[in-house]
Amino acid sequence: MKELESLKLRIQNIVESYESEEIGGWITGDGPVPCNILFIGEAPGKTEIEQGKPFVGMAGETFQSYLQSIGLSRDKIRITNTCFFRPIKKKLSKTGRVTISNRPPKSSETKLFKEVLDDEIALVNPKIIITLGNVPLKRLTNFDSIGECHGKLYFNEELKRNVFPMYHPSSLTYNRNDEFKTIYEEDWLKLKEALKTM
Repeated sequence: MKELESLKLRIQNIVESYESEEIGGWITGDGPVPCNILFIGEAPGKTEIEQGKPFVGMAGETFQSYLQSIGLSRDKIRITNTCFFRPIKKKLSKTGRVTISNRPPKSSETKLFKEVLDDEIALVNPKIIITLGNVPLKRLTNFDSIGECHGKLYFNEELKRNVFPMYHPSSLTYNRNDEFKTIYEEDWLKLKEALKTM
C-alpha cells in the first residue's frame, strides 16, 4: 500500500534528521489497514526494534494474553506508537560498562510524529482507538493522567473518533499488587463491552 510506504519514509526522515538526543532505532505500526480497532502505545523498546514490530517484548506478551482473553487476535487489530523511535538513556557503570535502557519519550519527541500519527489514524479509519499508557493519552485527549479516565469511552472531537484509555501493559510489572491487577483486568472486560457497541 503506497500510503503506508509513504508513512514509513516520513518516519525515517524524521528519525534521520533528529539530533537532540541519542535514540535506538525505529519501527512503524503493524496490522491490517483499514482496521476497526487501533491500539496506540508509547514508543518501541529493545525487542520491538530487533523484531521491527510494536508490542513484542515482555509488555507485548502481557498484551497478547489479555487480547486473547477478550477474544481478539493480533491479526484483527492494528498497533502503532505515539513516538516511532526508541528513546534511550545510557549509563556508565563503575566497571566502565555502558548500559542502555528505555526512557519515556519527551513531549517534543511525540510532537515530531503528530502529523504522521494523525495520518495513520485517518488511513486505518478505526471505530475505536485504545491508548496504552500516559503518552498516547496526553496526545489524544485532554486528560493529565490515566488514573482519572481508564476503562471509559470518550469521543475525540478533533479526530471524530472514540478513544478508550487503558493502562500500559508494562504497568503490571511495576504494580505487583492484586488490587491493580483486578483494575487492569476489569478494564479489558469493559473494552470487550465497548467493542460490542461499535
